[in-house]
Amino acid sequence: MEQLKKSMIQRARRQYKQIYPCVPKRSLQECFTTYGDEVSFWFNTADKSTRLIVCKMPA
Repeated sequence: MEQLKKSMIQRARRQYKQIYPCVPKRSLQECFTTYGDEVSFWFNTADKSTRLIVCKMPA
């Protein structure tokens, strides 16, 4: 699971360059939600938009 989270953060950084935790979170590691077999990564970008990346959990 940790590897999946790291890869999602890397993907977001490649795509958006500057990413930040959503308020009131203090770190990107706190910005994950698990629902069923999916992991969601919520974060903010430099243009002050909230973005979401969703991935399936590895089997």
